[in-house]
Amino acid sequence: MKKENVTIQYAFVHMMLWALYGFLFSYANMYLTERLHLSDTRAGLVLGIATGLAFLLQPILTSVVDRTQMNVRHVSIACSLFTTITAMLTVLPLGKAATIVLFAGACVSLQTLPSFANALGMEGLRSGQKINFGLARGLGSVFFGVASRLAAPLIDHFTLHAVAVSGAICAAFLAVAVLIFPKGNCPLSHEESEQPSSAKEFFKENPKFIALLIGVVLLYIGHNALSNCMFRISESKLPIGAAQADITAVQGTALLIAALVELPMMFLFTRLVKKVRCDIWLILSCVFMTLRLILTLLLPAAMGLYIAQFAQMFGYALFAVASVYYVGTVVAKRNVVKGQTYLGSGNTMGCLGAYVLCGSLIDLVGVENMLIVSTVLSVIGIVCIVSGTERIKQTVGS
Repeated sequence: MKKENVTIQYAFVHMMLWALYGFLFSYANMYLTERLHLSDTRAGLVLGIATGLAFLLQPILTSVVDRTQMNVRHVSIACSLFTTITAMLTVLPLGKAATIVLFAGACVSLQTLPSFANALGMEGLRSGQKINFGLARGLGSVFFGVASRLAAPLIDHFTLHAVAVSGAICAAFLAVAVLIFPKGNCPLSHEESEQPSSAKEFFKENPKFIALLIGVVLLYIGHNALSNCMFRISESKLPIGAAQADITAVQGTALLIAALVELPMMFLFTRLVKKVRCDIWLILSCVFMTLRLILTLLLPAAMGLYIAQFAQMFGYALFAVASVYYVGTVVAKRNVVKGQTYLGSGNTMGCLGAYVLCGSLIDLVGVENMLIVSTVLSVIGIVCIVSGTERIKQTVGS
């Protein structure tokens, strides 16, 4: 039977998901500090709490999928619509506290979405569909970059309300994208023999997975330090007293460069993985993610920040795809959703660590020392991932 190619439909899911991130999450710290006048420490605490709740929510939603008639689509649509509603409500004059709660709520549901988007793709691959995951994820990066750069002039013209409204629109389109994504020809079995493992059984079947997840958490602290604190990093690269418009322009340009250089590796990954094992690409990506931190720390001025973003080509660009394929390969078919959710939870915990740690470090010791701490944690993360990675023979879908 000829496989149905649904790459375009799946790409629509990632385009809307990462445009949502580009608008809402990339400017979350700025939204809280500039619009709601929180300190970096308090903004980090708010977003850290939101991220911690997202971390707790992901395995709960996975358990719902495992134990009920709900599936990945239902959860993804529900989270998308919740993000839409809460983000839109922030434009109403409800008071500072209510606005913080609503914005944090949007960030909670937003952070659950990548895991289920990835699981949707892996389920498709394993149920008879043909998907170029790298191409779909690469187009997601394009939309992330465009959204991140477009946000700066929108903020300049429409104030920081543009962050929430643009994010809400993207979340609504994401719900539509998931709704119209075709179902596979051979759905995953839900017979008793194919029921997902419990958490204890999962880690017993995959004993190296814990070390891998610890490495992902540490690595993502550094990665998210750059993403979440890019406004302050950009500010540190400019002369003292630079205008907010100049800072957001540098931030948006840096994020756009990082997104655009991701494209070649993401687009070509399905070919690359046929020549070099997926686990090797995974480890290589970790090295370049750390290199991006080092270059951001060492290179001066806005131009130095832009140059540092080119490490993203072999860093996060590879990691975002290789890690999903790797987990989709090493875990059993019945645990596709659980494996991707645990991977997403590692990302979420890294984001939580970045918010709680990096905001406080910026307030206490400045941007430079925050980057030093993040780099050290990232190096430790490489060691954990190397020890937690298994040699694989053939990547799923290749």
